Amino acid sequence: MTATRRRTSYRLHVLSWRLAFLAGVLTALAQALRANHVIGHLASVVVVVPLVAVFGGALLLALVTGAIQAAHFSVNPLGRGAVQRQVRFGRMLLVDLVTLPWSPHARRE
Repeated sequence: MTATRRRTSYRLHVLSWRLAFLAGVLTALAQALRANHVIGHLASVVVVVPLVAVFGGALLLALVTGAIQAAHFSVNPLGRGAVQRQVRFGRMLLVDLVTLPWSPHARRE
């Protein structure tokens, strides 16, 4: 049960970072389109406001799930020292941002 919760928390952590990056890129794209007069001010506001809310919520969720992961790795460390644990977790997270499937039931290729 604990391993399932830990795995779910980690998957949620990866998903929240993906959503934050996606919302940030889409917000920047909408602002670039607005600056080049491709879309109007109202369309920009209608697109940007929800994206900023998603970005903020995803970052908040990433902080919460990151704290859960940090608490887990302090009990079950990946390396000997604190810096080594952070480096290993960072590498694992960067790889999983790209390779982890979106669906919790899908398998990695």
